[in-house]
Amino acid sequence: MSDESAPRPDAVIEVLPIASPAPPRTPFRYIFHYLRAGFLRPLTGMVVLMSIWTALETLQPYFIGQLVQGLTQAQAGGIARVVPWFAALCVTWFGTYVFAHLYASYSQMRLTDLRLHMQDEMFAYLHGHAPRYFMDNASGGLVQKIRQAGNAAMIIIDYLCTNVVRLGVMLTITVVMILHQAPDLLAPFCIFLTAFTAIAVLTAQRMRHFAKAHAKAAADVVGRMVDSVTNWDVVRSFARAVYERATMQPFNAAERAAHLKLRLSLSAMRMTLHVFSVAFIAWLVWESLQAALAGTMSVGAFTTVLMLSFTVAATIRTLGDNLFVYFEYYGILSEALTTVLASHEIVDPPGAAPLHVRGGAVAFERVTFSYADGAPVFTDFSLSIKPGERVGLVGPSGAGKSTLIKLLRRQFIYESGRIVIDGQDIARVSWDSLHDCIGEVPQNPSIFHRSVRDNIRYSRPDARDDEVIAAAKRAHCHEFIAGREQGYDSVVGEKGMKLSGGERQRVAIARAFLKNAPILLLDEATSSLDSEAEHLIQDGLLALMKGRTVIAIAHRLSTIAHLDRIVVLDKGRIAEQGTHAELLAAGGVYAKLWQRQAGGFM
Repeated sequence: MSDESAPRPDAVIEVLPIASPAPPRTPFRYIFHYLRAGFLRPLTGMVVLMSIWTALETLQPYFIGQLVQGLTQAQAGGIARVVPWFAALCVTWFGTYVFAHLYASYSQMRLTDLRLHMQDEMFAYLHGHAPRYFMDNASGGLVQKIRQAGNAAMIIIDYLCTNVVRLGVMLTITVVMILHQAPDLLAPFCIFLTAFTAIAVLTAQRMRHFAKAHAKAAADVVGRMVDSVTNWDVVRSFARAVYERATMQPFNAAERAAHLKLRLSLSAMRMTLHVFSVAFIAWLVWESLQAALAGTMSVGAFTTVLMLSFTVAATIRTLGDNLFVYFEYYGILSEALTTVLASHEIVDPPGAAPLHVRGGAVAFERVTFSYADGAPVFTDFSLSIKPGERVGLVGPSGAGKSTLIKLLRRQFIYESGRIVIDGQDIARVSWDSLHDCIGEVPQNPSIFHRSVRDNIRYSRPDARDDEVIAAAKRAHCHEFIAGREQGYDSVVGEKGMKLSGGERQRVAIARAFLKNAPILLLDEATSSLDSEAEHLIQDGLLALMKGRTVIAIAHRLSTIAHLDRIVVLDKGRIAEQGTHAELLAAGGVYAKLWQRQAGGFM
């Protein structure tokens, strides 16, 4: 049963602009980047509401002091001397309550908007990474980092408002009150503020390092768990649940050590600030008490200083108690930014033009490429494919067949040479336009945890339902889709687990039919199909190939024997090429491969 409340992709009507080239990667610059980009006004509103709330709360000790002073002189002026101060106190009580709730409501609304905007932009930036990046990072961990980054930024901003802004406003008003009530205590109070700020800043610099180390250790734990859960079927098939639990122990131990180091360091920092603050406030109250006993300070002024001391002490204690939350989320945000916002390996050059495919001619011109570990794949490799020509790539594993396709899709950066489509260097066109012109059916197709309809329509989101069904019929998957209880609305599970291997591949083929791109790449497109289904789909693929440039990889040579040309690769070079008949007649590598397969040796 479908969830009626679930959001639909076609319900999205606005996409926020993406930062170019990338948001900053340090937490405060990252937050400021978004504030400057349109969230500065909401932040100003939060600061104003917090300032009013704090000011009303901080004024209460003064009004209480004046009320006490009025009581000592009540016989001289009667009730009239205390009524105004009592009324003012009631206003601050009521105002504090109102503005506290206004701040809570307004901040949650605006910070949620900020979090979603950050999350949206980081999600878009993540998709701009090259394949090598995703090979090095667990996908589940990356998604979690995006969620954590937005949430951490929201909590940090709220912390700064509810603690730092609050303390700043409170101390400013306190300085004014002390200047008015007890000017002799102003200089020591300012010295205290300077020393307190210096201690807090110096210790905070050290805490950032511990917070980042703790966030990395926690991320390693999550990444290991995600990797294990993602491969649950392998864990179960080898009965390795106990083993997986054992392999988690070093990661848990590292997180524990980092957590304790951060916790203990923060406790030492809090104790230092608290002891320093309490000692000064005790001294301040003692000096005020002596002044009151000596008659140089009124009872009302003493009451004001006493209650202000309690208020400031409570605020400092709250700030210290929340330090762990702040530094924990600072570390989480820092770790997320470092990972997700790493520089893109492959980017469009400035002013990149869209690719325009007219005939579909493809040429590899003296291309040299090596893997990241330095292992060479191609050296001065050249291959020309005519418009509309259908070329098959064969050869042993490691010959470079799949790598050649990845280079054509600009998924890796080659060291030298050029790859051109209709005379246009693919390194100089926009990456999206390049992929728009290429349709692909891979050996292991990627299937979303969505409906069959959405998976097929993914290649053309604006396609009509009848076009989706027509593509499914051409790929010979309409029958098994229609036979399901929910038909095309059937959700296929994570990675298409509810479909068989052959069904997943036929859905991918239907997706390629619907895309109708001028260049078609087939990487073992029928490898997961039985003989009958393969025969049916071969007819559909032949129809799809008409009028298109085709590059097809196959280990079963019978699936590409009908193509215009077959290129045999071996160790990154062309060993031989020609038609199926020509290569058999030559008696070379291809002929030997054909004889082995024909004899049953696969």
